[in-house]
Order: sequence, then C-alpha cells, then structure tokens
Amino acid sequence: MEIVLGLLLGLLIGGALTYLWMKKSSIGESSNLIPDSSKDLLLKLIQSLPDIVIWVDRENKIKYASDVALSLNIARDEKIQIPELENLISAAREIDDPIVKKVKAKRPLGITKLNLDSWITRLERGEVLLWAQNNSVISRVEDVRRDFVANISHELKTPVGALSLLSEAIEEAGKDSEAIQKFAKRIGPETKRLTNVIRDIIDLSQVQSDDPLASANAVEIDKVINDAIDAVQLLADLHSIEIIQVNAPEVKIVGDEYQLVMAIRNLLSNAITFSPVNSRITVGANLKDGVVEITVSDQGIGISLENQSRIFERFYRVDPARSRTTGGTGLGLAIVKHVCENHGGEVSLWSVQGQGSTFTLKFPQMEEENSFENKKEFSS
Repeated sequence: MEIVLGLLLGLLIGGALTYLWMKKSSIGESSNLIPDSSKDLLLKLIQSLPDIVIWVDRENKIKYASDVALSLNIARDEKIQIPELENLISAAREIDDPIVKKVKAKRPLGITKLNLDSWITRLERGEVLLWAQNNSVISRVEDVRRDFVANISHELKTPVGALSLLSEAIEEAGKDSEAIQKFAKRIGPETKRLTNVIRDIIDLSQVQSDDPLASANAVEIDKVINDAIDAVQLLADLHSIEIIQVNAPEVKIVGDEYQLVMAIRNLLSNAITFSPVNSRITVGANLKDGVVEITVSDQGIGISLENQSRIFERFYRVDPARSRTTGGTGLGLAIVKHVCENHGGEVSLWSVQGQGSTFTLKFPQMEEENSFENKKEFSS
C-alpha cells in the first residue's frame, strides 16, 4: 500500500514539475512570469519528502537533485552515479508513457544494495524527471530481524553457560572460602565478555537497520578521528602503545558521526589488542579524486592470507583462544564493514603476518554546498 501511495505521489510531483516547465517554455525562456511562490512551494514539498527526485537535461546533466538524492550519492558531480537509473532515463526518452519499475543497484563506491521503486517520465527537449522511493531500510530491517535470534543464540550461550556453572560451583563449595574465591574470580571475565557481546550485538543491529544517508549531516573527518582516539586512549596507555595521528585534510563526508566514530574506534581497539607493547598505531586520512581514505595501521601480529577473506564476517575470530582472553566478540570488523556500506563506502585490508595490518576506509567526499547551482531553485 505504501508503495502505491508513493508512486501516486511521484506522479503528482512529476505532473506538477512538468506543468511548470511547459508553462515556462510556452512563455519564452527569458520570461519570469511564473510566480516564485509557486516554485518555492513545490520545492519545499519535494525537499520535505524522504524521496529521490532528479531532473536531467538531454545530456543527462543534472539540473535539479533533491537532498535525499545527494545524500545517497545517487547524484554527484552533476551526474547520476547509478548505471541502472541512467539506462531507464535513456529508455524513457524513447516512449511517451512514464516508466514505473523496481530497481536494485549497488550504492556508488560501496557494496550496499539500494532497493528503489522508481518512476521516470520524459519532459520537453529530451529532459527527463526521475522520482524514486528508497525501500532499502525496509529490506535491511527484515534482514536484521531474521539474523538477530541467530546472533544471540550463537554467541550468548557460552558466557551465560559459564556463569551458570560458576554459580552452581560456588553453591556447592559451601564454606570452602578458597574454592569460592577461585570461582568468584572467574565471574568477572565472563561478565565482561557477556557485556561486550551484548554491546556489540546492539551496535551491529543498529548499523544494519539504520540508513544514515537518509537523514545525513556533514561530518568533519578530523573530528571523527579525534573522538575515536579519545575513546581508546586509556586502553592504549594500559598497553603502552602510542597512537600517532596524521593531520587529516579539511574535508567532510555525508553521514552519521556516531557510526563513523564507532567504526574507527573498533579498528583502533583491535589494533591495540593485537599489537605488542611499546609499538605504534598510526591513523590518518587523505583525499584522492573525490574519495576520502581513512587508514589505521599497526605493528601487530598481522593476519594470514587465508583469514583475510573472512575477517569481516560476524563472529569470525582469527585466534579464538586469544579472543576469549581479551573478551573479543568477533563483531568489531563486521560493524566496521556495515558502517562503511551504510555511507556508500568500502573497507579493505593489507596485512602481513609479523609485520602488521592496515585497514583503509573509503567514503565519497561531500559535495560543496554550491556544487549544484540550482539545487535550491529550478534552472531557467
């Protein structure tokens, strides 16, 4: 029902835009007889909707893109970044009737899938209007709901079972204070492990179900890195590990600051855990061809080639015995991967055993505020 209502709303918006365009064309390109109040009202209506609206000319150059289209990186550098949508636009130019179609496509740069209900219609002079409803969040929530029970049963049974056995052992120890003290000492690590599992499952569920680009903000990379370092500084000091921050360029990306800090914090925590004392961890960022790259490098034990292909899987541990000692849950890198995908980015790994590891996060640079001159007004 929601999809049907959305498509009807798209038809209404498309019709209104087409009407304004045709009215303007009929009175001449240089005329200014269309009331600004009408254009402003329609524009406010479009920007208030959680939908994708893009208007392109005959060369597929963007004349107008809604905030949602920009935040999802579907519209960037005055071009549509998804080939599937470009193909539909080309097809719409050849027919009179609007095209209504479901589109599943990869989000630019990253590997997260977009599920769009799209409506595309031809205007005059080869221009095309695209309207789409993003249903990716609905699909993502269904995936989270399906996976959550499996995640809980897979991981919580070990610390919960251990706590149950320790409770029975303490009860059976009676007045044996030495035995009680021995079992009580083991409760602390198991409780910490249980707490870590619950925290990481909550974090993973959140980043899987949320779409930060649907209501994104400008995020300063330098601030994100600073906050992540502050969060792990005490842990680094306890392990006598120095964190060196390379000055990041003054760039921004579009997204959720909390999730981005979480991702870098998890990488730093892993680096600290698997690095020797008196070693260094380097974190910084640079800008290459409109892509922001954040790197975290350590001098730790490294990751074998056979393990690198699975390192981002949920609950996968390279060294299960060490993870039990450190309280690792095997969810940290899965969280990093999902945060990157949520922001239209990707994560990669370089590692050599005995030499260390480098994780690289890549995100699209935020467009300048004036990158689309007519983002806030219809072009003439």
